[in-house]
Amino acid sequence: MGLRFELNPETHKAIFNKLLMALAGRFPDEIPAIQHMLPRLKEKGVELCVQPIRDERTRSQESYYRKWAREFGKFTGNTPDEIHEIMLSKTYGSVQVETKFGVMNRPIQRSADQSKSSYSDLIETLIRESAEMGFIIPPPKAPSPE
Repeated sequence: MGLRFELNPETHKAIFNKLLMALAGRFPDEIPAIQHMLPRLKEKGVELCVQPIRDERTRSQESYYRKWAREFGKFTGNTPDEIHEIMLSKTYGSVQVETKFGVMNRPIQRSADQSKSSYSDLIETLIRESAEMGFIIPPPKAPSPE
């Protein structure tokens, strides 16, 4: 969820120029890319999207989850993808969809769209569900301070 602005280089000339100068000043390594796009920006304008930075899941979270989903799948007789779909549905809910293959359950949310916090919910669901079936997953290690 965010805001979207279109800046026309003709009608918003002052803002347009200040924006490009501010970006070049803040990100000097991107000046060649800005210069390369400048003719098109001057012709078409600029689209500016403003939204909070998402606190994305970490690589260690994903590695941990994938490793234990694979191991739990071996225990249950499911593929890693099947376990992933099941955990997504249990964590975020699912909808039933009629397809030519019959009724399918689809998770409401995908893991790629999750923040660090909500990805932790997915991991907690995996740990809880596996424990309920007698497969114990060790808790994740706390990140080491840098």
